[in-house]
Amino acid sequence: MIFRRDRGPVAGLLLGLAILGGCGEQEPETSPVDTARAQLARGDTLAAHVSLERALEQGFAREELAVLFGEAALIEGNLTAARKWLGPGKFSAGTSAIGFRLLGRLEMAEGNLPAAGTAFDRSYRLDPDSADLWVDIGRLRYRGGEQVQAIKAAERALALDPDNGEALQFRGQLARDAEGLGAGSALLEQALERQPDDIALRVEYAATLADVGRAKDALAVLRARGGRAAATPRGLFVQAVIAARGQKFGLARDLFERSGSVRSEVPSTQLLSAIIDLADENYASAALTLDRLHTRQPDNRRVRNLFAYALSRSGGERELVHRFAAAAAEKAGSAYLQLLVARAYESLGDRKRAAALIDMAALDETGLVVLPGRALQEVPGASTALGGAQLRDYLRAEIAGGDIAAAVKRARAFAQRFPGSGDAQSLLGDAEFAQGNKLAARAAYERSARVRRPWPLALRLASVQDDPARARRMLEEYVRNNPMNGEAAAVLADALAAQGEWGRAAQLLDHAMELGQARTPWVLAARSIAALNLEDRDGALDFALDAHELQPMNPLAISALIGALPAGEEAAKSELEAKLQSLTTG
Repeated sequence: MIFRRDRGPVAGLLLGLAILGGCGEQEPETSPVDTARAQLARGDTLAAHVSLERALEQGFAREELAVLFGEAALIEGNLTAARKWLGPGKFSAGTSAIGFRLLGRLEMAEGNLPAAGTAFDRSYRLDPDSADLWVDIGRLRYRGGEQVQAIKAAERALALDPDNGEALQFRGQLARDAEGLGAGSALLEQALERQPDDIALRVEYAATLADVGRAKDALAVLRARGGRAAATPRGLFVQAVIAARGQKFGLARDLFERSGSVRSEVPSTQLLSAIIDLADENYASAALTLDRLHTRQPDNRRVRNLFAYALSRSGGERELVHRFAAAAAEKAGSAYLQLLVARAYESLGDRKRAAALIDMAALDETGLVVLPGRALQEVPGASTALGGAQLRDYLRAEIAGGDIAAAVKRARAFAQRFPGSGDAQSLLGDAEFAQGNKLAARAAYERSARVRRPWPLALRLASVQDDPARARRMLEEYVRNNPMNGEAAAVLADALAAQGEWGRAAQLLDHAMELGQARTPWVLAARSIAALNLEDRDGALDFALDAHELQPMNPLAISALIGALPAGEEAAKSELEAKLQSLTTG
């Protein structure tokens, strides 16, 4: 070793600093395990892996590190690596509760719900008051169809730790389903305030803001704190949706492709892919995508109508008639679907069937009907032989076929088997309503709405109220929490118009038309009548003409046009009145 005389003063100074540090000013060196925990907390799994490998080299036991390695793998979505570390269930005494909780998460991610429950039970025996565990239990219960119990688990988690970000996030997701996007976004905002570095939470909050119509705020949330959330696959997808809503389809496609979601089987990604294809006039490609999506979601009217439209524009008239003629002929068939099928019949030379559907579309009402399912299939034994989706289709087919008593009996049995399932309660409400038992239907719908309140359920629930004022308040609450639902806004406008509140009705109808209802004849007719009552005669005539042009045989459009025609058009009025008379009496 070589010593240099001139290093003496430096060495002495360093020695002095070391001695001073011994008096309490020097921070102890952080262990690689603590470093890895901090890195995982901010989502930096790459750095965490380096720290954990260093900990292994320094002699830390695998049982002590298994939880952290497993957590890193779960964050990355690497279920194989997570299984390697969590699957054996070998954790240190101090990490066992967390280890079994993460093992439960892994089992849920792989779809093994009973095994997830077993893992969570083991974690519960070690730490029953863990708010994070109760969140995971809630998610498991939700996945298993026990949505009511899931809400209770979320409330238990918040009771244990009111500031727990995971619990606030889960409660926000549940509130978004049951109370609406507005209520859900408020709770997700609280969660993000407590966990600002949680990238997945930031993206979810941004997605909720986008769905509630706050696109600029959503983009600001994604781009905050360095923009890491905006660069994630789901962050790019959210931006693609925002671009598509803004009619910027080129940008939407670019963002969508960069997100890596092009081949995804997730329904929301399939829907966006189809919408972009439709905007680019790639109708055949859109039809293929929507075919797959419609198979998975046969009762989604938006998907069904888009699929029918794609077929109509891609030369698939025969396929359109084959797939949707029966649905169009049902009372539940939308006027839009009826017109598409009618046009397909015209293209195929069958004018008689086309005329019948055009008449049905013209007389379309916005009242409530129970959606019929697909064709009734013979099944062995009782309803226990069927899964939830199969039973739904079976019961709706029974209702459509007139065997309502059997449908009610089967729905009641299903609801008893799964008392915590919102879907089971909604199905029971449909059956009770079809039987004419309005009180029982209302009770079932209310139980279902505590879990999830999609627009069809919200409309059915409002329609079974005995008090019109209460029904209106329910619609107002729904629109307030879901301001991007154009159909809901139009229905609320109709309720306001019935009370003579023409100013608010006109505003809501304008909003509805901006959200895609501008080609719905009854909405245009209602807007014409509102304009007339607000002494805007020019506007009333324009809206009435638009409605009549879309559907010349629609009684509402005809009535609106009669009222909007100026003085001096007596001949036109007489002709329209005669046509209206023939429609309403024939």
